[in-house]
Amino acid sequence: MWVKFTADYDYKPHSQATIAYKAGMVLNVTQDCQRKAIAAGKAVEMDKKSKMATATEKTDDDSRSA
Repeated sequence: MWVKFTADYDYKPHSQATIAYKAGMVLNVTQDCQRKAIAAGKAVEMDKKSKMATATEKTDDDSRSA
């Protein structure tokens, strides 16, 4: 899951490890990290298909026709 960190965020995958993310980083992270960072208001979900693709912020607006 691609996210852009809007503020510094420390993710603790378990009690003995911490991964520090800096504001402005756009990275592919685990679903658990993504959910926690977004819930904390420290990240936004990005729409990015690969490492080399340009990242765009994902919106709730679905412009596809039904």
